[in-house]
Amino acid sequence: MTVLDIIQPDNPVLRRKARRVSTFDRRFQKLVDDMIETMQETHGIGLAAPQVAVSQRVFVARLPDDSEEAREEFGEQAGVLYVIANPKLVRVSKEAEEGVEGCLSIPGFIGDVERPHAVTIKGQDRHGAALRVRAEGWLARVFQHELDHLNGILFIDIATDVRPMEEDEEEEEIGEESMAEAD
Repeated sequence: MTVLDIIQPDNPVLRRKARRVSTFDRRFQKLVDDMIETMQETHGIGLAAPQVAVSQRVFVARLPDDSEEAREEFGEQAGVLYVIANPKLVRVSKEAEEGVEGCLSIPGFIGDVERPHAVTIKGQDRHGAALRVRAEGWLARVFQHELDHLNGILFIDIATDVRPMEEDEEEEEIGEESMAEAD
C-alpha cells in the first residue's frame, strides 16, 4: 500500500464534482487500500478520493476506537471502517447541530459547520455490492463532509467562524478527519 499525497484547494480536482465509480477492478481496490493507508497514516477519520487527486465518487471513514473515551463517545460506530462508493443521501434528520470541522486538505484551519444530526446513505461497498448505512452524530458529520468533497464543496464554503487552529484545539477538538488535528 502507498500513502498518497493530499492535495490543497489550489488543485482544481477538489472543486469538481467527482465521477461515478463504474468499475470495481483491481485498480479501484488499490485506490481504496491506498486511501485507507493514507487516512490512517495522517490520523484522519475520513478521506474522499478527490483529496488524493482522483475524481471518483468514493470515500473511506473510520471513527477512532483507540481509547475508552472514544469507544464510549462513538459506541458501536467506533472503529468500523466504511468504504462507500457512489454515495447518495436518502434521508436526513430534521435535528441539526453545529460542530467543529477541519480538513486534511486545508491544514491548520477549523470552522463551525451546522449539519443534520443523522443521515442515511445508500451506495456501494468496495466490491460494488449495494449498501445502506444509517449514521448519527460524528459519523453522520463525517459522511456529509466527505460527500461534500465528492461534490466539489469544502468545509470552508459552508462554515462560520473559519479560524486558524490553536495548539490546544489540536488535542481537544474532534474534527472531520482527525481527533488529534481536527483535520
